Amino acid sequence: MNQSLPARITRLFQHPLVWTVLAFITYATAASGMWLQQSLAPHYIHLADALLHGQLHLLNTENLYDLLVVGDRAYVAGSPLPAVLLMPIIALLNVSFSDILFSIIVGAINVGLVHAIFHRPWLTILFGLATPHLYMAALGSVWLTAHLVALLFALPALYFGWRRERWLLAGLMLGLAGLARPSLWFGSVFFAAYILLRHRDRSAWRPLVAFALPVAAGVAVHLAYNAARFGDPLDFGYAYTAGAPNVIATYARYGGFHPRFLSCNLSVAFLNPPIINGYVPPFLYRACDYLLEGVTVGEGVTGITPNPLGMSLLLATPAFLLLLGARARTPAIAAAWLGVLAVMLPLWSYHNTGSAQFGYRYWMDAAPFWLLLLACSYPPGATAGRLDRLLERLRWPLLLLSLAVSAWGYLWIYRIFVGRSWFWETYLYLFTPYR
Repeated sequence: MNQSLPARITRLFQHPLVWTVLAFITYATAASGMWLQQSLAPHYIHLADALLHGQLHLLNTENLYDLLVVGDRAYVAGSPLPAVLLMPIIALLNVSFSDILFSIIVGAINVGLVHAIFHRPWLTILFGLATPHLYMAALGSVWLTAHLVALLFALPALYFGWRRERWLLAGLMLGLAGLARPSLWFGSVFFAAYILLRHRDRSAWRPLVAFALPVAAGVAVHLAYNAARFGDPLDFGYAYTAGAPNVIATYARYGGFHPRFLSCNLSVAFLNPPIINGYVPPFLYRACDYLLEGVTVGEGVTGITPNPLGMSLLLATPAFLLLLGARARTPAIAAAWLGVLAVMLPLWSYHNTGSAQFGYRYWMDAAPFWLLLLACSYPPGATAGRLDRLLERLRWPLLLLSLAVSAWGYLWIYRIFVGRSWFWETYLYLFTPYR
């Protein structure tokens, strides 16, 4: 029987590849004239080139922004996997390749993976357009690219663990994710908890070992990478960062992780509003005094502007209120909450909040787990309570509001990263072919 046109369209949008293509077009459009250019910090491009030449320090040290400088050598902060993925591309196309285009491709694949795992269009749209994933994919740069590559492997880890219970593959994917963002290794708590809740007997040891071995291998690779660069497996090199003076001073005083940083990160992640006519609430200066010493965040700001230090998740993406519906006592939901906390607690104890940013980008490291919570948050039929029914009715209005806020934030952060407004850059790209 021939299907009607609406049925064909509905069936078409069930395919993850369609969402990947749509995401690529959207992110390339959002990047405007920058999508074939390089970002302000294309460090993974140059690390890939260095790796192809058999070394870990960069050949090109003209741009030291956020690099780790040790004597006359400069290293890329963070982890090596994004550069490893770029190596064959750089070998073919050289160091002029666009790291923004690479981020757009990886980000588009991430969107397709989200749809393949959860099969919920509203959740795919939320992830792709109403979270920091939008500007991470469209703007590139070293830190944002690391987030994207980490999700490129963390999302399949969730699929192989939660959907398929293929624990060796789940561990391999999470082990690789941590080689882009080590915070993802703390997500092992989700997988261990899910295994233990599903296997309440001695049979749990086999999947636990199968999962743990490749994760441990990934940790060992990173420790060896640290030792090769700095002579100490536990030295990630952040003491050598050529970055903002206030961030460097904070690291020198407290180290990379400290309980002192909890109040600042939690205030930014859940309470911090936008700047309104230069006004920044006093609680932010109290909570983040170590980071804001000598810094006036709202100076010269007029109107309503995002706070570059970060902004409340619930203001930047109001649809996160739907997480209130994730209360069912199932192994997946219980383990996912533990996974979110395990990933976020170290990041909430970190010496920097992730600025400049719109919203709170560290939250994206826990994306596999809060996506699962959102996907499983509504109990069916008669078991749904009053709050569940209310949240179900609010799902699409909250999504639309989140999209509107995200668009506002994206236009703001585009100006920060590119130096011109998105409208002006788009005009130049469309109407000035020879620049």
